Amino acid sequence: MQEKNNTKEMIEDVALELFSKKGYKAVSIRDIGKQVGIKESSIYYHFLNKQAIMDSLLQKVDILIEKMKAGFDIEFAKLDTITEKAFCEVAIGLLKNYLLNPYVNKLLSVLTIEQMSEKKAYEIYQRLVFELPLLQQEQVFKEMIESGYVKPNNPTVLAHEYYAVIYFAFQKNCVGCEVTDEKINIACEEIRINMGDIFRKMRE
Repeated sequence: MQEKNNTKEMIEDVALELFSKKGYKAVSIRDIGKQVGIKESSIYYHFLNKQAIMDSLLQKVDILIEKMKAGFDIEFAKLDTITEKAFCEVAIGLLKNYLLNPYVNKLLSVLTIEQMSEKKAYEIYQRLVFELPLLQQEQVFKEMIESGYVKPNNPTVLAHEYYAVIYFAFQKNCVGCEVTDEKINIACEEIRINMGDIFRKMRE
């Protein structure tokens, strides 16, 4: 059973790597099998077809998101106040642990390639990059307002302002180039500066 699971994970890892470099359409089951070092027929033992591999990859991201949300909810419940430093670090955590998560980042690369010609890829990209993060952040701001951590405001607007800082830093420094520690640090510093300003305005 362990060997079966290891092979399945290896197929997923190789497929994701190939998809992120060449695009989903350009990669065949044979290409994946060749890279894994197994026969094409062996892949069908684990997955019905190439789409099933992609579906499994997307499911893993959904699981990651749920784990992150659950972890955040637990930590948020422990708070009796929110500092500017904590506010900024949570934003940096979203950049590092989600958008720059190696698994998520490669999947976003696949969707970026495919969304130009595939409506489904576009919809998935929108869901992973915008809809899910914004929904989570809107809920968090509602709770922050209800708890009196920030002054009353429109939580949807706050969520958009908050995420815009993260997404801009991500796009500016970490997309379309080799993602180095230096670029990540620059992105994080930009987030700290801009988030600090947003935090202070929300408290005034």
